[in-house]
Amino acid sequence: MKKFLNLLFLGVFTLSTLPGFAADTTVVTAVAVATPVATLSANDKVGPMDLNDVTIAQILDLLQKWTGKTVLRPQALPSNLYTLKLPAGTPRSEALLAIETLLNLNGIAVIQQGERFLKVVPNNVAKSESPSLITESTLSLPASGRVASKIFVLKHANGQEVVTQIASMLNATLATPPVYFGRNNAILVTDSIMNLQKIETLLNQLDRPQLDVVATKMYNLKHAIATDVVTKLTTLLRSPAQTAGAPFRLSTGTTFTADERTNRIILIGSADQHTFFDNLIETLDAIADPNTKTDVIFLRHANATEVATLLTQLITGQTKATTTASGGKSTTGTNRVTTPAANTPAAASAANSGAGQNGADEFSSMTTVLADVRSNSIVVSGTKDDLRLLHELINKVDVVLPQVRVEVVIAEVTLKDDDTSGISALGMNVTNGKLVGVSSTFGGGTLAGNGSAFATLAAGNDLTGIISLSTTPTKSDTRILSVPTITTTHNKEATLFVGESRPVITGTQSTAGTSGLVSSSTVSQRDIGIQLKVLPLIGKDGSVQLQVTQQVEDILGQVTLDGNLQPIIGRRSTDSFVSAMSGEIIVLGGLQRTQSLDDANRLGPIPFLGDLLGSSTKSKTRTELVIFLRPYVLNNSAVDNINALNRINATPIAEEVNKVINPSPAAPVTK
Repeated sequence: MKKFLNLLFLGVFTLSTLPGFAADTTVVTAVAVATPVATLSANDKVGPMDLNDVTIAQILDLLQKWTGKTVLRPQALPSNLYTLKLPAGTPRSEALLAIETLLNLNGIAVIQQGERFLKVVPNNVAKSESPSLITESTLSLPASGRVASKIFVLKHANGQEVVTQIASMLNATLATPPVYFGRNNAILVTDSIMNLQKIETLLNQLDRPQLDVVATKMYNLKHAIATDVVTKLTTLLRSPAQTAGAPFRLSTGTTFTADERTNRIILIGSADQHTFFDNLIETLDAIADPNTKTDVIFLRHANATEVATLLTQLITGQTKATTTASGGKSTTGTNRVTTPAANTPAAASAANSGAGQNGADEFSSMTTVLADVRSNSIVVSGTKDDLRLLHELINKVDVVLPQVRVEVVIAEVTLKDDDTSGISALGMNVTNGKLVGVSSTFGGGTLAGNGSAFATLAAGNDLTGIISLSTTPTKSDTRILSVPTITTTHNKEATLFVGESRPVITGTQSTAGTSGLVSSSTVSQRDIGIQLKVLPLIGKDGSVQLQVTQQVEDILGQVTLDGNLQPIIGRRSTDSFVSAMSGEIIVLGGLQRTQSLDDANRLGPIPFLGDLLGSSTKSKTRTELVIFLRPYVLNNSAVDNINALNRINATPIAEEVNKVINPSPAAPVTK
């Protein structure tokens, strides 16, 4: 009999197989309570086990075999089919945990009833079936799906808030929301052992005092200003997070205040935060360079006023672009830029080149730029980054601009009746304003050559020699008025004037005197002659674009004004824009003038009778001013001066000049 009972207890047989039990009678034999009863070892091995689609009765039968306790169950339980697979050598305690969890997943709660019984009921009625109340910590129990109740007494956290927060973490099939006891600040939770363990772990972290230990600490600042440091701490620790993550938060009750009188920071809060604030405030109270620095940048080539204007437009335009991009709100503040008036060639050039656009880097609101004309330097102020950007920009702008030397020959050509222009009268071949060939003989010179031969002949030779015009004024049909040479830089206008200055009355004033009205005149000097203005734009490929303004004024006659003879001044002017490569000859014409002449043949000594009886003739003379220009782009090398040296060598004073510009090296001193 004893052997039979042992076999039955170990689960070898079921009661339904014994004599006297009906075949259709289901007897529940035992239930587990996380671990087997004392007579069974938790380390006993079970398995292997492979159950597929078994009924609840079979699962409960297995449960009571492994626990040695009787399972009590109602008639109606969820009629689900169960599948359970355990490998060989599985400890009995783990097998029991698997069964309880499997039942819980299928809406069945396991409740301990005393020492000998386990009760299984649907989850939705588990609460009313008085599950066991756990008074000790659940963390020492094996995790399982067995339903139990536990009271959590909160010391610091608000129980009502906790009930709301943990409601979503509980098993919804139990239909047992947490119960809050306001007087004790406690909550009653009924759920599986696993969920109770999770809630207990969470509350251990949250149920802490607002301040573990309230302590006050004073920080004496050595370098920084207390109010500035407090502002930075507020920005770092109390400002809302700028990203989607949660903001950084201090312990509740932590405050830090600036004492301006003593330049100290007063910290009140938990003592365990002191190390954090010690390190942070020490970092902020470090010796730091001033926010801004001032520097003087001396220019080598550029004009200080023009460079300052250029920088002004860049910084101002960048600030405007930044403000527009940020919806009308400036992110960098107002740049304080002080420069001379912007009405300069550099200002216009910067505006045309888009210097006001926003740069790749951004200047701060403390950037200041000032031009010192006396020393030709730029005084700048700003942050380190501002000064770095300004130095980089100024180094790129302060470069030697390309130069050009323009050789000029101004000639006056007397036109015949069949001549349409001075260029045709000289027999010149001009294409797009450039001289490409000549073939003619005329009074005052001989021209020869055409095409590539002419270009070869022209290269490196004197301009007057190329066009074979005598530089000495003659009575022939062509004469040279001037042969100047001007040198200027890129985008810098050069002016040439050939003529004379004459006094011209610009106003007359009458005053009363003892003998009547006395008149006095205001006289100023008036330049009358040929004025030539050249504005070059030099390309990197040696091309030169010239804006040429010509103005010719001469005396056509005289007129009497208020008893004074005044000259009648004729004016001829043109504006041209031509482009040529370095060394090409540009021809400008079209400034024609017509003069009428009266010639009388007198007869006899009496002028009146001689004119009356003699013959007279009237004639008209047409003249045209022709200007030859040859630009040479200078490369800052000895080649640039070859033409000038050749002209010097052709003069009587060549030897004396060469001694000055090319002195012989001093003889070595012998001891």
